[in-house]
Amino acid sequence: MTTRSVSPGAALLRASRMFSMPAPIPAPPGDFSSATKHSSPTATIPFPTHLSVTTPSSSRITGDWGFKRPLPLKTTTNTTIPLVRVRQVDSIEHVTDFQSASDHTITLEKFLELHLPLTVPAADVRDLQDATIKPKSVFEEDRDVTAIPDGKEQELGNKRWRFKGPWLAGMTDGAFGKYLEKEVRGRRTEFRAFLKERLAAEMTKDQASEAIEKAVDAPEPVTAADVTEEQLVEYMKRLRSEKIELYRLVSRFLDLAPLAQPFNPADAAPNKMYELSRPNVYSESGPPITHPSAGLSYLRTRRFQENHPLYGPQLHHPPVEARVVMPRHSPTGNYNPILGVGGFIADIGQDTSFNSSRMRKDPDLTAFDLETRGGAKKYADIKVANVDSRGKVIMQVEDAYSEAGLVQKEMMGRYSLYEEHFTSNRKPTAPYSPVRRSEFSRPSTQRFGSSQSYGLGKGDFGRNL
Repeated sequence: MTTRSVSPGAALLRASRMFSMPAPIPAPPGDFSSATKHSSPTATIPFPTHLSVTTPSSSRITGDWGFKRPLPLKTTTNTTIPLVRVRQVDSIEHVTDFQSASDHTITLEKFLELHLPLTVPAADVRDLQDATIKPKSVFEEDRDVTAIPDGKEQELGNKRWRFKGPWLAGMTDGAFGKYLEKEVRGRRTEFRAFLKERLAAEMTKDQASEAIEKAVDAPEPVTAADVTEEQLVEYMKRLRSEKIELYRLVSRFLDLAPLAQPFNPADAAPNKMYELSRPNVYSESGPPITHPSAGLSYLRTRRFQENHPLYGPQLHHPPVEARVVMPRHSPTGNYNPILGVGGFIADIGQDTSFNSSRMRKDPDLTAFDLETRGGAKKYADIKVANVDSRGKVIMQVEDAYSEAGLVQKEMMGRYSLYEEHFTSNRKPTAPYSPVRRSEFSRPSTQRFGSSQSYGLGKGDFGRNL
């Protein structure tokens, strides 16, 4: 059976990336701990995997979305926002497999309205306060590191987010066995050559230190070719007892993602200096699968002031209306309320203002509100936001300031702050006097000080002077 030939121009357009859809990215890994819990197959995944496609209203009426065949009008014209994701342009049933993509697209629009930059997560618990008070953007020069110059691998090792090797702590036993079989076992010769270079550098350093102590000239540097097989075997035996140094060499050779390995003095060799640096920010939960910003925001800072048309520059950013997804319920172990902010589940820590004594008695945070449409809502102030290793957006929020909440309600037309506090009780800025002053009247002399203000008035202190 011969295939129908196409013109060279049509073949070029088919092969062009401008007129083709990009391949979908891998889906997020499943949570193995929630295998026995209830999970919905229609729930929104943490991040989009397919391209969102839209079309103008004139083309949507005819079902023209730019694909091989038109999409059904009954499905695409009933939605307010025309957004679809195409899973398969031409399936075996000769239909276009698509579904609505408004969930992730609207979430992106909501996040852009927050004007919130993505920050670097905290390395450990000790850095949690600094990461919240002094957040660092993922686009800073000392954090957005992908290309490392030669000779600076050790210096920039804890600042980059992309690694060639996997994160071993997040691998299953089967995946780890496959990685050893495919990637590691065939590189024994390369690893021995790598150890020879490290041993040669160590021998050169030891000979230079010995020459300085004896006040003689330093010998020629030792190369990898000068290292004998007996010296290499002895060096490998010594590394087996020094687990810290062995882990550093293996991770540097395979370019593994960092692990949160605590320092154990029992594993350290005596009379040897170890350089203990701060852990990598991605050592606890693993490096991100994409850029740390995930394409959500390209801002580097939030240090700007909002200007109100009536009240001028504001001290705080406008608060965000958060939905109470699940209130606080101590009998079930839910001691912190769960809030939804801009399509994301916000993180409420133990030391936030939501856990204060006043907020613990708030009825909106302790019970479901069945009367309000959409549930209870609270104004929240977003502090920082970052993307974890699974692609989920983690937000840390606190209770919003009351003044900022009132101003935001007035901007949305829910509260008349200006009329209530300014118009009803308005007073003139200067006292009104009916006496008209002459234009040529003699100006009076204003006294800015007196004898009492300088301590020369009546009293014991004045008499003693």
